[in-house]
Amino acid sequence: MISTALPETITWHGDEYEAPSEEAIDFWAHDSVCETPDGDIVEPDHPDSWLSLLGFV
Repeated sequence: MISTALPETITWHGDEYEAPSEEAIDFWAHDSVCETPDGDIVEPDHPDSWLSLLGFV
């Protein structure tokens, strides 16, 4: 069985970050911008966006 649960945290550039809420992920999936773990605003398909890091794009 494949788990579809989101991780609680993610390590990015050597630092650990709390994963975003499902509401934030849903918002970014329907918006033209997305955050990175350190708060920068990028396009959703940027390699450092939360959507990319979590494997959604």
